[in-house]
Amino acid sequence: MSQESGQRIRVAVVDDSTFIRKAILRMLADDPLLEVVGSAGSGEELLTHLDAWRPDVITLDLDMPGMGGLATLDRIMARRPTPVIILSTHSGKGAPLTIEALHRGATDFIDKQQYSLVDFEALRSVLIERIFQVTDKALPTQAESPDNDASHEIEAAAGLPEPVPGAYDLIVIGASTGGPPTLQKILEDLGESISVPVVVVQHMPVGFTFAFAERLNAYLPLQVGEAHTQERLLPDTVYIAPAGSHLRIRRHEDELIAETSAFPKDLVHVPSIDVLFESAAEAVGRRAIGALLTGMGRDGAKGMVALQYRGGYTLCQDEASCVVFGMPRAALALGAVTEIAAPDFMGKRIKQLIESGVRGPGKHPSVR
Repeated sequence: MSQESGQRIRVAVVDDSTFIRKAILRMLADDPLLEVVGSAGSGEELLTHLDAWRPDVITLDLDMPGMGGLATLDRIMARRPTPVIILSTHSGKGAPLTIEALHRGATDFIDKQQYSLVDFEALRSVLIERIFQVTDKALPTQAESPDNDASHEIEAAAGLPEPVPGAYDLIVIGASTGGPPTLQKILEDLGESISVPVVVVQHMPVGFTFAFAERLNAYLPLQVGEAHTQERLLPDTVYIAPAGSHLRIRRHEDELIAETSAFPKDLVHVPSIDVLFESAAEAVGRRAIGALLTGMGRDGAKGMVALQYRGGYTLCQDEASCVVFGMPRAALALGAVTEIAAPDFMGKRIKQLIESGVRGPGKHPSVR
């Protein structure tokens, strides 16, 4: 939801803890671009005021008495679809509840257990950043440049290469904010069988990627699980990079092997999409398909450059369907995208590429 210049973002806060609600109100009170239009201690209270408050974004706790967070989320999406940031303590055993919320329409989440209940400055910073992200209003220091325009789409869609049978050995996908339901749709469209392994980086905190993999495994015909180091990658299988570790692909003779590592430690995201994509470019070169989905920032853009430089086929999600267009925009700006596609088409397109075999000629974009 784009905000007009000078218009404040309307925020509603929902948490059954009076302490947490007051703390969040204090966090947001001093930002001149935000307006807290209401706070509620239950889902029922929020729904009573939803039409009057008209929030642009809602922070929602999942563990609440009465209606509960998931039921509240369902009602919000049915009645007044609004970006929702889950703000809860649901890592570890509770992670499936947060993952379920993302698949039911929540835009993003923050795990309160990662932050001190005494010093809220770190939580304040990340919460405000997420609010700006999901309402499509860039923070002054995080403006995306250059903007995407129609010429990118014309350039990326023109002159697609001709089919080459048996062209691909690997699919790699990267996603961040808004990624889980988009990934599920794309993976569903791959069908019951895909002749190559699929490796995914979805930005999530530690404690959530296992639950994410488990949910996908329950809903998809393909086998899905977290990747383990030194694991041999198999067809018909989706491997999710574990949060807290980078995932690289290594070729050993005729096999592809997963390797996890905490290094490098100085990257913003662990796992990093760039690390995965660059390793795929090194391991299989032109026999890789890379897809970059919705997300804030630039992770994955240089990895797309590496893939396309080696002749791999690269796709990015279209702007209209992205929750945040940052990562695809960054890849487009580097000239590293072979094709732009909406999620409803991307999975089918990847399936078509695998079955018909299309290999790109490779470009040599300059990395800026």
